Amino acid sequence: MSLTAGTVTVNSFTSTTASLTATAATGGTAPVTYQWYRSTTSGFSPGGGNILTGQTALTLSDTGLIPNTTYYYKLQATDASPTTVTYSQASVVTLAPVLNPNQFSQTPYVGMLDLRFNYDTVSAQIDVSQATALYAGAAVKLVDSADGAPKVIGCAADSDEVFGFINFDIKTIQYVAGSVCELSISGNVIYLYATGAISRGAQVTLDITTMGGVSQLVGSSGANIVGFAYDKATAAGQLIRVKLNTPSFAFA
Repeated sequence: MSLTAGTVTVNSFTSTTASLTATAATGGTAPVTYQWYRSTTSGFSPGGGNILTGQTALTLSDTGLIPNTTYYYKLQATDASPTTVTYSQASVVTLAPVLNPNQFSQTPYVGMLDLRFNYDTVSAQIDVSQATALYAGAAVKLVDSADGAPKVIGCAADSDEVFGFINFDIKTIQYVAGSVCELSISGNVIYLYATGAISRGAQVTLDITTMGGVSQLVGSSGANIVGFAYDKATAAGQLIRVKLNTPSFAFA
């Protein structure tokens, strides 16, 4: 009877780990041996460049993965004849990194970062649409990503949309999409009430008649810009974070 592959199941995953199991192959000539392979390219061919050395059991505990990354796994079974069959590909999308701003945190992207607790900095992820590597001093704007989470992307330093600037540069290492950066801000991030719908990253003005409410402003012609909305609001009365006093504006 010919050797037939089983199935691969993803059990769990975190930002840096993945756990998979497989059912045994059937048929063939005993004994049957197994080998796991991993790639970031869908439809890859198992080989020496993507072999997970020593991973020869029907269970796989993969560690040291990069957050926000899609990994593809294949398992091959080989019997004594020898005949080799390849299991159907399984995929895992690792979670976003979770960093503690009060301590040194290790990330696979840029090594050791000093994410200091500082009232005038905000930690944010770089959006996957960021095509150009960022660097210390680069201006960024705030955007909504596909999952609705706030992300940043590079922009012109004199743009109306400047939300902040990259604060640290780790020697010659540059930031890439999905990494975590720290933005330098000239003032606090505080909670204020929205007077109506506000887009994430939009400029806002303060309305003292609403006891600290903020309204969205289009463009930079207004004289009472107080900052940018870090959160988005869909209706009046919602409490959102506002980053005060962005360091750069472009006035018409």
